[in-house]
Amino acid sequence: MSNSPGRRLLTGLRRHRRQAGIAVVTTAVVAAGLGTAPTASSAPDSACPDVFPKAELVDGDTVSGLTVSEGTTPDEFTGEYLGRIRGGIAPGIDMILARLSSDAIDQVGGIWSGMSGSPVYAEDGRLIGAVSYGLAWGPSPIAGITPAQDMYDLLKLPATNTTARRTLDAAAESDEVDVPQSLTRELVAAGASSADVDGGMSRLPLPLGISGLTGGKRMNQVKKALDLDGTRVYRAGAVAGAATPEPLVAGGNLAASLSYGDLSAVGVGTATAICGDKVIAFGHPMTWSGPSQLSMHNARAIVIQEDSLGAPFKIANATKPVGRIDQDRLAGILGVEGTAAIPDTSDVSSYVTVPGEKSRRGSTHISLPEAVPDLAAFHLLANEDRVFDGISGGSSAVSWTVTLLRQDGTKLKYTRSDRYANQYDISFEPVWELYEQLWMLQNNDVEDVEFAHVHETANMTRAYRAYEVSKVHVLQSGTWVPLNRDRTMRVKAGTEKKFRVTLTSKELATKVVYTKLPIPKRAARHYGYIRILGGNDYYGGGFEEEFFGEGVSSASPSTLEGLVKKLANSPRNDQLLATINLFEEDGSIRRTTRKNIGTVVGGGVTVEVRGVR
Repeated sequence: MSNSPGRRLLTGLRRHRRQAGIAVVTTAVVAAGLGTAPTASSAPDSACPDVFPKAELVDGDTVSGLTVSEGTTPDEFTGEYLGRIRGGIAPGIDMILARLSSDAIDQVGGIWSGMSGSPVYAEDGRLIGAVSYGLAWGPSPIAGITPAQDMYDLLKLPATNTTARRTLDAAAESDEVDVPQSLTRELVAAGASSADVDGGMSRLPLPLGISGLTGGKRMNQVKKALDLDGTRVYRAGAVAGAATPEPLVAGGNLAASLSYGDLSAVGVGTATAICGDKVIAFGHPMTWSGPSQLSMHNARAIVIQEDSLGAPFKIANATKPVGRIDQDRLAGILGVEGTAAIPDTSDVSSYVTVPGEKSRRGSTHISLPEAVPDLAAFHLLANEDRVFDGISGGSSAVSWTVTLLRQDGTKLKYTRSDRYANQYDISFEPVWELYEQLWMLQNNDVEDVEFAHVHETANMTRAYRAYEVSKVHVLQSGTWVPLNRDRTMRVKAGTEKKFRVTLTSKELATKVVYTKLPIPKRAARHYGYIRILGGNDYYGGGFEEEFFGEGVSSASPSTLEGLVKKLANSPRNDQLLATINLFEEDGSIRRTTRKNIGTVVGGGVTVEVRGVR
């Protein structure tokens, strides 16, 4: 099984987490259209508009098109054909250039992010293509258009319902298009600055609205976690809508979602053409996955937001799903309309309570299976933020029940519980472990699985409660002596070492606990270490080695049941761990014992040891 294409969640945000490389796919827009003359009042038609051959375009030809700047009704824009860049999008796919104008375009200074897919027509009503590229720097009326025929070729592809596994980074590998010198003078004369032209053309960034997260800090955390290059992230409303969605129309809004519900992650743009129940859109890839599986929605535009530092972008709210995105290719997106086409989702539910203050239940539907670890973790965060209502310290008891769908169609379920404490941001603290466990399940080496359901519960309090390992004594010849980290301790094979551990806290009374650790019979003549460690620092104490058993072939789970059991029973933050690790040529010898404390414990002591007979 391959590594996840997206695994950058939380990387670098906690010093003791192992380095990851997550980059979960982001979204873009798919489309709808009409088969009549290009006017905003035209009714939808099930027939594709005829194609205007790109070779017949003549410099100065008048063009027109449809797009939405507010609400759901498309407005007309006009323009002038400027030229064509042969192979500008990809070998065999030209880029058509035009200068566009309308009241909205003129007001914000040029085309905007979210116009991707806006249909452009010739004077006789035939479809030239879709707006999809803009000049690299700042607002400009110059648009790069993907030819209609290349977009219509998507209709020839076989239907699919497989998971998209390419990242937006892959889709962006070839999104820069140089403008030939022969066209530069015309573009400058048409109203683009010379600097813009020198920068070439680039795909219009995807306006990606995310709901459920409060404040700029949370949005930045999500943007970093999802590696949202090539998008314009903004805070949006949750996906909602009437029982009967509004019909899709050419030039109208259209959205694609990774998830919808409390945590909606939705890219919004413009529809190009409807061909029966098929929807052609966008004019460039979303994630360049080839086959795709995202939910398709209608949307209502609120405003075109101006940006003094870059291109303007559309802000919109998506409505309930109306179908799925089936293909994600260089020339655009292909969607399928209809209730039966709406993709199955991985459902996430949560219950969060702050006793005496507030409780709430929430739900999110994740369209893209590859994004479940990220979005399930952020769903919990969103609901915790809503109930806790502040970024501050505290403690919490959190659990999650994961239901997996196996290759044979059966389900496997497990529950994990843990306690957390953080002096600065208790809501964010459980996100680490939840994400980590879901990622391990998704990328396990023994069996392909899907997430049927993830249920999360959190009981939160504003009181910070945690212990630190302060002192460790070891019993030697009947006397408790301090564990000396500066000397190698001799341990006798086949015996047992006993420890007395003092736990201290600013908030709680000092606590003394006793634990013991068996010394392996094979310990003689081996060197290693003994570590007395609070569970809250377990991930900083050799997590990968201890969990996956690097160097210990028997420790790595060989079945899905074994992995699930190990995840459910992995060390908790409210446990005191005693571990001995002795090194040998072909791996290591390891034993661990646990002591339940009932309160989060951090810190620890490590001492080098030598096994003797």
